[in-house]
Amino acid sequence: KGAFEELGPCEVIGFVSCGGCPGKRAVARARMLVDRGAEAVALASCICKGNPISFPCPHHETMIAAIRKKLGDGVPVLDHTH
Repeated sequence: KGAFEELGPCEVIGFVSCGGCPGKRAVARARMLVDRGAEAVALASCICKGNPISFPCPHHETMIAAIRKKLGDGVPVLDHTH
């Protein structure tokens, strides 16, 4: 369901935070997930959509661009979960 639907059957293998504002640990943590077997990385909806408090991260675009650059085209990066 949600953003995962386009990937087909999924299994969550890890859950990490962005490291706090401004998300400086997000890139390293996304790389770590892939190194441990993740085939895709999904950012929580609070980062881009601000769910549930209606306040998205002001650094989300920079964070996603940096993660996509580090992981390359072979790893899908979802900008929300629901």
